[in-house]
Amino acid sequence: MKSFTNCLVVLLLFLGISPQDASTTTLYNNEHKLKMVVEVFHDLEFKKVENIKLFISHKKSSMNTDLEYRTYKKLFNNELKERNYVIVDDRDEADFILEFEYGIDERVKSINYPVYRYTRKDDNIIYQKKRDNFEFKIKTTSPRKRILIGYKTFRDVTYHRYLNVDIFSSDNLLKVYQAKVGSEGKINSLPYVMNGLVHGLFIDFPGNSSSINLYELPEDIYNPNAYQKKQNLNMESLMRRRN
Repeated sequence: MKSFTNCLVVLLLFLGISPQDASTTTLYNNEHKLKMVVEVFHDLEFKKVENIKLFISHKKSSMNTDLEYRTYKKLFNNELKERNYVIVDDRDEADFILEFEYGIDERVKSINYPVYRYTRKDDNIIYQKKRDNFEFKIKTTSPRKRILIGYKTFRDVTYHRYLNVDIFSSDNLLKVYQAKVGSEGKINSLPYVMNGLVHGLFIDFPGNSSSINLYELPEDIYNPNAYQKKQNLNMESLMRRRN
């Protein structure tokens, strides 16, 4: 795998493509910052009201026993309890019903990268052919030392991770709050980023209605366990090199 990676980098350099630009060839899926967009609409204001009772459910009630859902529900529990909301297990006891769903989609697009031919310092001939007494040359007047000869198309894949949340009044089941959290990145794992998506939703909750907020969370916030593991691996690698 390492030799393949080295060959790939050499090929990109030969084509005049910066490996930093070629996101399709990225072999590391870590996102140092989780970027997300939070869209909110609501017609309620209960920021300063305490002891509001909430019942939490998946939008599809049949998913309430799913292990993945139950894991994410704990994230909601923690965020809401920190804001003095009370989580109840009986829907009939709740003042409001919070429902959420989540998912991940693959998004593919084609990107054209320039391909250059590098010339020597005084070389301005990009094509030359001789036959008998006939000589044909194509020259460039470009002052640069590289010449654009075409484009290379790469397939770029990103992943859209999303979280949708609705809150209903238990009295009349009227929707009083709705929010969407979306994030695009290279990590093809919803559990890896879900803590960040839920946290982003509650940075300003319930927030201003009809608002769109952009947030960036470092990895030590949105996935502290993964961040710590990487730090430990880096430290172990450093110690091995020293020894």
